[in-house]
Amino acid sequence: MTEEPDTADLISDQSSASALPNVIIGGTPLLGRLTGIGHYTRQLVSALHRYQLVSRLRLWGDISFIDDDAVLTDETIGVVAGANAETVAADVDSADADSNAGKRLSSGSTWKQAIRQQAAKSYTAARWYTQISERVAAYRLKPFTRDHVYHSPNFILPPYPGPKVITVHDLSVLRYPEFHRRQMVEVCEAGIRRAIEEDAQIIVDSDVVRQELLAEFSLIDVNITTVPLAPDERCRPRSEAECRSTLRRFDLSYGGFFLFVGTVEPRKNLSRVFEAYRVGREEKLFDWPLVVVGGRGWKSASEHEALEKLCDRGWARYLYYLDDLTLHDLYAATGLLVFPSLYEGFGLPAVEAAASGSRVLTSLGSAMAEFLGDFATLVDPLDVEAIKKGLYESSVTDTNQDLPKVVNRTWQEVATETAAVYQKALGDRPS
Repeated sequence: MTEEPDTADLISDQSSASALPNVIIGGTPLLGRLTGIGHYTRQLVSALHRYQLVSRLRLWGDISFIDDDAVLTDETIGVVAGANAETVAADVDSADADSNAGKRLSSGSTWKQAIRQQAAKSYTAARWYTQISERVAAYRLKPFTRDHVYHSPNFILPPYPGPKVITVHDLSVLRYPEFHRRQMVEVCEAGIRRAIEEDAQIIVDSDVVRQELLAEFSLIDVNITTVPLAPDERCRPRSEAECRSTLRRFDLSYGGFFLFVGTVEPRKNLSRVFEAYRVGREEKLFDWPLVVVGGRGWKSASEHEALEKLCDRGWARYLYYLDDLTLHDLYAATGLLVFPSLYEGFGLPAVEAAASGSRVLTSLGSAMAEFLGDFATLVDPLDVEAIKKGLYESSVTDTNQDLPKVVNRTWQEVATETAAVYQKALGDRPS
């Protein structure tokens, strides 16, 4: 029986076949609190660096390189590999080399971050900022176009005549523009169209998004590569004893609460989740508290109003942002991750909860159904009754289904496949 080569062998083969690429990655998702794309960027950058898949790696921050234009080092990569700069800088109890790097990265980027935050407050300011940042990027990135691949992890692709890669996580800005700020829709759509018009290599997280992209733009798939994401390597099943400190902190019982993780915004379908949960509690179908972890999204006032009412009744807890280790405890301890989004290109919380051994409720026909299959409870996200039934059945049924294959996927594999796309981009350069 012939053994299949492991990822390390693939890396070695790739390294010997051709020189490792120089890469610039758009680093703005790493500034401030991390969203889903921020977590993707952090994990990818860390793995590319850790497994030596690139020759040189730098992070671009709209108008300059992050960390005062310094080359990314083992010290600064600690911010990316461990926690975002804001969290690390605030954690005085874990003051190590990585946290010091985090403080420097944060302090070096504070004024730039402040400008971005101000620009986001109005459509006119956002358009002005976009125009200025594109001009600056075109000028400052020009010397790198001969020997660097530019990779946008967040749809935003600056003018770059060299080899380039863009990750299109989903098409929500096109399919559901009402879920996003006007300036975000325009910037992200422009990034996707620029990538297509300039023959950039395109990475998607799932085949669902691949098919949507092909249909939306009438494309052939020669420049599109599906690279599914992976759970954080620290996500694993944990015993009640391992989670005890976290459970005591939030007055929760092991396997006895529902959990939602993600930005509180209309796309996540929380209005229907909250309604299904409220009705289920009033009908005494279950008594598990609902724990919500995530920041405030755009146009989420009604979601927060409904959540506040549940909290006032003692039925829900809103924990806002949590550090990674605490979140991993909750993933392992929850009785059910509730994730019936109206639209997702992948959905890291669902995969990380599954990797932690917890059940998942998610949407029929979604990208998560593609990866989780029979492991998950699949519901019609538009049907409040179906969501309520899923909550109830999960609270009274103990299943021991085999974990889906995606939970065994690693960020080393994600980074290796991404590095292969960089090589394709380099190979596509005109001679």
